[in-house]
Amino acid sequence: MSKMLEVGVVGRAHELDTLAQAYGVERAFVDGCGVRRRASHDTVRAALAALGVPCQTPVEIARALQTRHRTRWTTRLEPVTVSWSGRLRLALHVRETEAACRVRCRLLLEDGGEHQWDERLDQLEPVASDVIEGHRWQRRSLEVPRSVPFGYHRLVVELSNTKVESLLIAAPAQTCRGAVGGAGLFLPLHALRSTGSWGVGDFSDLHGLLGWVESTELRAFATLPLLATDYDTEPCDPSPYLPVSRLFWNELFVDPRQIPEFDGCVEAQRLVESEPFRRRVASLETSRLVDYVAAAALKREVLELLVATLVRRDNTRHEEFRRWARDDALAEAYARFRSERDPIHSAGARRERVHAFRYHLYAQWVAQTQIEHLATRARDKGVGLWLDLPLGVRSDGFDATHYASLFASGVTMGAPPDQVFTGGQNWSAPPPHPEVARRHEYRYLRAVLGRHLSVAGRLRLDHIMGLHRLYWIPKGGLASDGVYVHYPADELYALVCLESWRHHTPVVGENLGTVPSYVTNRMRRHGMAGLHVAQFLVRPNNQAPLPRAESDEVACLNTHDTATFAGYLAATDIDDLEARCLLDAKSALDIRERRHASCAGLKRLPPLSPTANSAADETRQLLYASLGHLARSAAAWVLVNLEDLWLETRPHNVPGTGPERRNWRRRAAYALEEFSINAEVNATLRWVSSLRPCARGCEPRRPGSSTVG
Repeated sequence: MSKMLEVGVVGRAHELDTLAQAYGVERAFVDGCGVRRRASHDTVRAALAALGVPCQTPVEIARALQTRHRTRWTTRLEPVTVSWSGRLRLALHVRETEAACRVRCRLLLEDGGEHQWDERLDQLEPVASDVIEGHRWQRRSLEVPRSVPFGYHRLVVELSNTKVESLLIAAPAQTCRGAVGGAGLFLPLHALRSTGSWGVGDFSDLHGLLGWVESTELRAFATLPLLATDYDTEPCDPSPYLPVSRLFWNELFVDPRQIPEFDGCVEAQRLVESEPFRRRVASLETSRLVDYVAAAALKREVLELLVATLVRRDNTRHEEFRRWARDDALAEAYARFRSERDPIHSAGARRERVHAFRYHLYAQWVAQTQIEHLATRARDKGVGLWLDLPLGVRSDGFDATHYASLFASGVTMGAPPDQVFTGGQNWSAPPPHPEVARRHEYRYLRAVLGRHLSVAGRLRLDHIMGLHRLYWIPKGGLASDGVYVHYPADELYALVCLESWRHHTPVVGENLGTVPSYVTNRMRRHGMAGLHVAQFLVRPNNQAPLPRAESDEVACLNTHDTATFAGYLAATDIDDLEARCLLDAKSALDIRERRHASCAGLKRLPPLSPTANSAADETRQLLYASLGHLARSAAAWVLVNLEDLWLETRPHNVPGTGPERRNWRRRAAYALEEFSINAEVNATLRWVSSLRPCARGCEPRRPGSSTVG
């Protein structure tokens, strides 16, 4: 390559890097194996294209750089501004020739109040300046002269015959902390079963479980996301972390027998009592796996009869339903979306679409009603119902379709290579577009957070690093060749803090995996608890084999994405990785040796037992010692995986696999009626609770919360 040509290539590469940096695209990073990676030119271009930046040629790159620089200086006021703890100082861009002008400011509060004041530009502190197209622009610091109440407000600035506005997020510095020192239980709702189930756990089963949880003196119950999922695709992927919407609940968890219409619907009662229906229920109940398609079909048959009964009657319930549908235009849009995708093949398709629309609308109404009732019951009993908010949605789902502009196209989210997934991970979900979300004033995210926080006792945010940056993978590209794109973390944390404060609901951030230290530091600054997963922290050759959990952590032995406790000791996860050729024989042997050393290390924990005369085998003794270690730590909370108590070895999900592994389908080995009277299970949970500094009253009934502005 000639020297001149080499200089030209380097120059264009430098300009592409500069453009990427200007748009928050982090080209160079360290992956989960500790390897420093640099995304390819094509990947960087794909990320910039997804952000709406033309960058395929040197001319386009040069123009895009100029446009970005010009826009940054000539934008008077950012579309979103953050006020922390009532204080606000913001940047205002003005021409140097406007220095003698007066600025009229108005703060429009969401409660209807208004504050006005004037400023002279030459009295505002200059921060920086630059020449843009022959005009010198200045960045001056504007301070609101009074404390700003928490909420979503609007800041209006008028100068030189121009008026600019900004959404003002006035947030507390920290999320709602809530009570600490308690212990809780974890189990996926789909896995919960009882004698009244129809092949999958439902809100009635959860209602019964919460009553039992209270009797064990635990103060919380955590489960997986409960969001709307599409089971009509082939093959069916029931992952709760890839819902069709983060705004609507999964009607599969509704118990039709608890809906008021059921008592007055003879057709539904006859159907449920019929022999064919009973046989179908029995077939689902005897299976060790959830048949989502069959279970959803059963529920739908009954719900369609119930909504038909409702609309035939001109009563209070019907009016409530009509009013709810009339007031929630988004629910109607969702029902229309789902009905248009129903697999309808009959001659009367139009009529069927109408029925499908009515069904989906009704299903959401009753699902919302039942989960709100469940949340109220949990609060009344002092048991926190911990919900989980997934990071992404299906690319063909309601959210990604209805709010198409809010999601970046041509890319998906994932994770860079690590020691297990050496090729990286592709989660197939479209990432949120950072700049479009700002221009839309985060209305979608505000609605998502509000929907969950209004019913949750605590909310776990999946992949909390997404408040800072997300790993984007070009569609059709390798997961190993992705790139990080940064997000306006200050604004996103402000949203979380404000919504947490409004709903009096603490927040937990999932900060596992390759997470930079600045993420954990930011979480701590905002009073957000992180996770302490013992399975990832065992120190084989240390006198203290498990580090103590900190006071800002939720401690647990494992998660839904890892081996269970018994599976960890038996190294079943390593066997699986080797069988899937993700580990060669030598690597598998090395990891097994480290696992063996880790298990040996756990034997150095002080022997603890929930009963004085326990004659447990070694696995159970290690379980008790590990749980006791967590319970006696300073952890804000300790979560016990219910299935660990009977030494379950099968995981609920094997990351990196799909429907072929039947993920998210395993049902619990024991029914509610069985484990709730098991002496050892009950003794263990009460023992864990007794070791915590807050054994009673950890989740007081919360006061009424503000509505979303």
